[in-house]
Amino acid sequence: MSTPENQIDSTDRRILEALMEDGRIAYSNLAEEIGSSNTLVHQRVKKLKDIGLLTRPTYLVSPERAGYDTCAFVLIITKEARDIRGVIEAVKQIPEVVNCISIMGRYDLMVRVYAVNNRHLQDIVHDQIQAIPGVEGTNTMVAFEVSFERQVRLPEVETLEKYKSH
Repeated sequence: MSTPENQIDSTDRRILEALMEDGRIAYSNLAEEIGSSNTLVHQRVKKLKDIGLLTRPTYLVSPERAGYDTCAFVLIITKEARDIRGVIEAVKQIPEVVNCISIMGRYDLMVRVYAVNNRHLQDIVHDQIQAIPGVEGTNTMVAFEVSFERQVRLPEVETLEKYKSH
């Protein structure tokens, strides 16, 4: 797989930055904003989708406004390394789990959970996550608040050059 830094240029970066700011911007407005043609913007966005840099436009739902007052991170230890894939598939079926990350260290996985309240969180952890075959144990950290959340930004070309060979 080729690396994105070899496939994107400054025009692509400007397009990506504008789309990350407003994913619903009309291509004609985007073309005007970056000083380019509508056709070029269409071609570049298609290319960025084709190489997998742009995935899909989505609306973000506010968990708090949706009724979730509790956000927690649940660290999961699996019984054996071979259990990890099954545990991932099982937590994927729990609607309140919004992401699952494989990690290194004492724990194998970290999931972020949104719950209506602490009682709901307790039910999710005890009745669903800990009941998954292959889960040996969990450690739950409740977040006081999500101070900010943002999309990943494109690394600077200089940063890529400095670290890509290390």
